[in-house]
Amino acid sequence: MTRKLTLALALCLSLFTASAALAQGGANVPNRGHAPAQPDGVGRLDLRVFDSQGQPVRGAQAHLTSHRQGGFVCESWNSTDADGASLLPPLHVGALRLVVKAPGFRTQTVDLAPSALARPVRVTLVRA
Repeated sequence: MTRKLTLALALCLSLFTASAALAQGGANVPNRGHAPAQPDGVGRLDLRVFDSQGQPVRGAQAHLTSHRQGGFVCESWNSTDADGASLLPPLHVGALRLVVKAPGFRTQTVDLAPSALARPVRVTLVRA
């Protein structure tokens, strides 16, 4: 009986912690991005999109383009969840350009260094 109660308490505590992290706009969501270790390596963008009041923007469309040596182009895209977070699929990294757009907001274009993928990239959208 004590073991079941302990397990139930641990489960409730972990659910409370997870919901508290989500309520803070994904601030405590761990980094899922990855910067390439070498030129033309593979990287992954962990994106966080907010409005000018700091509220997460759900459904923002993110499109990451990588222009690599030799004229090769890689693209990756995804949309944000309720926390304004999005993990884009991995791609070979060259010169990076991120375009983020959402209904009711101005489109934001950001040039990124490959090293920026080592941590979540935060984009603030301004209402149109």
